[in-house]
Amino acid sequence: MVTQSLIDALRGRGYAPDTLLGRFGLSEATPRDPYRDIPLRNYVAAFEAAAAYVQDGNFGLSVARNLSPLTLGPVGLLFTTAPTLGAALNGFIEYNWLVQQGTTCSMTRDGDACVFRYRIEDKRIFPRRHDAEFSLAIVVEMMRSLAGPGWRPLEVHFEHAAPASLRTHDAVFKAPLYFNQPANELIFPAGDLAISRSGVDQRVSGFVEHYLGMLRERAAPTQSLEDKVRRMASDHFPGDGCFRMESTAHALGLSPSTLQRSLRRTGESFSSIKQDKRRALTANYLTGSDLSITEIAHVLGYADGACFTRACRRWFGMTPSMYRKRHRTQDPIAETE
Repeated sequence: MVTQSLIDALRGRGYAPDTLLGRFGLSEATPRDPYRDIPLRNYVAAFEAAAAYVQDGNFGLSVARNLSPLTLGPVGLLFTTAPTLGAALNGFIEYNWLVQQGTTCSMTRDGDACVFRYRIEDKRIFPRRHDAEFSLAIVVEMMRSLAGPGWRPLEVHFEHAAPASLRTHDAVFKAPLYFNQPANELIFPAGDLAISRSGVDQRVSGFVEHYLGMLRERAAPTQSLEDKVRRMASDHFPGDGCFRMESTAHALGLSPSTLQRSLRRTGESFSSIKQDKRRALTANYLTGSDLSITEIAHVLGYADGACFTRACRRWFGMTPSMYRKRHRTQDPIAETE
């Protein structure tokens, strides 16, 4: 269903979607099979390529603006028929993986505020800026469909670096924006969860949730141990000292040696998962931020610049300064306002 939004956006700009989507194993016929599994890596890569293809640096935001919640099918319908904003968000969080597998949503309370978080679990999927901006923007649009067009979050956080211009972001979110953050998040007053919608036939919500429950049983994905560890890695910066073998194993109810053996059976290791996140964040910071090489090394938990340089040579075949220069000299995507 989210693939249909991408197709409609390309077609609306006068482009033949299959010309681009075919490179990623997708086509205009893809959404016709609602039960077809679309690899998240392919979808995100297509989204990023489409932004370059149409030369719109704000493509994700452009696709999300003014979309109906029904774009998300039964999940969107459940949102629109919920009696309160809190119920709508809880339903969305519970069933969104049916729309976009490989992603998770969560909501936590932090004092008088609520934090809605969206993330792609696999840090190897990179870049992913346009998916993140599309996802948070469409959640904001859905919340406004219930709370009113004037609703706005308190803060908006993104994992990626800030683009050159924020005018479109300001127009969409109408809230303070923070980039290079640990997660993609919307922060809003906890009291907003009680915002109610009048005239809702709650029988519809019950029917939709019953249908989604059947879909959930049909899909019934089992999260692998690797997926669980990658999700825990997403909660921390590599340099914050909190993502460690011992604490991760304890949280999973395993011993460190059992965790390592289990990961090895999948061809992974705790170290490789941590390095995947470091590599993705390194590419993000080098190409999209003005942090110095030394500052990036510190943020990512390296003892000194020499260790960081060796890691970059191993990942990219070049020093961090060479990687930054090469990727910053490429033609940028044009900003459209």
